Amino acid sequence: MKNILFGSSILLLASVVSIPATAAEITPSDLVSQGYQGRLASEEIPGYASFLQAVYLGKIDAETLIKGAVSQGKLDPDMANNDSYIRQVESALFLLRPNGSSR
Repeated sequence: MKNILFGSSILLLASVVSIPATAAEITPSDLVSQGYQGRLASEEIPGYASFLQAVYLGKIDAETLIKGAVSQGKLDPDMANNDSYIRQVESALFLLRPNGSSR
């Protein structure tokens, strides 16, 4: 009986662990953070210093990050049309600019 319960518990745990989190759970600040860390490099979004430079030069904006995350399945596609979410990503990107430059 113990073996059956133990086996059932492992099976249940395995099925719970394999359920992916919904893509819409990534926050705007986490999205910017992932971009900075190079986790969107496969979407041609550079990481680290190159990311900061691209943000400063206006080559990376909220829409770019959102599209990259949607392409990787990290973000719900509906978020690309969510004005509030877009503004929050823009705000997070703005904070990365030196002295709040609006370039």
